[in-house]
Amino acid sequence: MRLLIVTEIPAPFRVPLFNALAAEPDVELCVAFLSEHDPRRSYRVYRDEFAFRDVVLPGRSLHHGSRWVVLTRGLGGLLRTFRPDVVIVGGWNQPAFWQALVKAPASLLWVESNASDSRSAPDAVRRLALSRASAFLVPGRASRAYLEELGASAERIFVAPNAIDFGVFAECVEAKRAERGALRGRLGLDGCVFLYVGRLEREKGLDVLVDAMEGVRGHLVLVGSGPLEPELRSRARVVGQLSRDELVPWYAAADVLVLPSRSEPWGMTLNEGAAAGLPLVATDAVGAAYDLIEPGVNGFRVPAEDAAALREALQTLASDETLRRRAGVRSRELAELFRPEAWAAGVVSAARAVARGSGG
Repeated sequence: MRLLIVTEIPAPFRVPLFNALAAEPDVELCVAFLSEHDPRRSYRVYRDEFAFRDVVLPGRSLHHGSRWVVLTRGLGGLLRTFRPDVVIVGGWNQPAFWQALVKAPASLLWVESNASDSRSAPDAVRRLALSRASAFLVPGRASRAYLEELGASAERIFVAPNAIDFGVFAECVEAKRAERGALRGRLGLDGCVFLYVGRLEREKGLDVLVDAMEGVRGHLVLVGSGPLEPELRSRARVVGQLSRDELVPWYAAADVLVLPSRSEPWGMTLNEGAAAGLPLVATDAVGAAYDLIEPGVNGFRVPAEDAAALREALQTLASDETLRRRAGVRSRELAELFRPEAWAAGVVSAARAVARGSGG
């Protein structure tokens, strides 16, 4: 079965997923990227780790504020030469995605948005995209519910659980944790450490998080960069942007991972924190919070923008080391369901169903 994925950029957290899909028996995979980089992000591209065929479509990008549009060419030719049985389309926000939805023999619309996603297109645009797709691929419960609200039939929605590189965020973190005391000393950490990893932007709810930390017996560390960095440096420890491998010691040294977003289609840092064996705290705007958090067991899911509820969750974990340890064990167990191989198996199952329906 020939599968073509059309997606924006080679984000590092996608590489293990594409590698796993390429390793599936009877799958011939090609990934078409619209651009090598997203000007709004600072991802490093780990091309030496690619184990799949890829192409970066020629074209140019238009960037204004948070808006980014890539005008590409060559997708039609790729469709003719590669002749995919199914095309997996990475969204509805780029012209090439619409070209794929129109020209593909069968398509899976890959949707990670949920009802809180502030970057979603207008309803008319979303419904038109749904009408063009053969079926839909989602990472978990929040996105499934979102599509059903938009009118997608349940039998056309397939789940491929989002995943991360276990070699980095489970195995390497666990190895570093063996020297945790010395590591925390080198990093200047003590007490209960709450870790945030991501962009320093308003939609991430970091103003609510620093407010919620008032009175909590713990320390907040923010990893990332963005427009709020100068303001946040006066209220929390900000260590700046780190590469994937540079994150390992911080996950090993932390006690709790926090994602306080106002809007978050998924939230890959919850996958990373779960694989690292950390308790998780996130808002109900975070898509992954419905799959990776069992409230009161391995963490807490609180209403977005509710500093009081967030503070209560943080205080509960800060004051109970036994709960943190037990929650971390459960997070690691849940993370096992979100390996790259599980994502690949979900994609293959969905693609085969779609191919059968199209006569492929």
